[in-house]
Amino acid sequence: MIAALTLAAIIAATDAAAGLSVQQDSATALIADARGWLLSGEPLPKDMALRLQRLDPAARITVLVFLRRSGLMTGPGWSAEQILSPPDVPETAE
Repeated sequence: MIAALTLAAIIAATDAAAGLSVQQDSATALIADARGWLLSGEPLPKDMALRLQRLDPAARITVLVFLRRSGLMTGPGWSAEQILSPPDVPETAE
């Protein structure tokens, strides 16, 4: 019961924060994908760490909190350096 209420509060807070910035939009999209994986019983994709590293630290923390509280991310924790590092910008082909 408490877990369901917590998950509902996280979802409501995430929906209220949508549209604040491009990074927040990316975080919101990633959380929406994670909701789908959670509801269908799928695990996180293998490239989740790379997806998280592309977000700015504030958006990364938002997604990490959602993933931990929803039970999708149960492995080892992230270090402060990983959480607070600048976003990785994917290289573009020239």
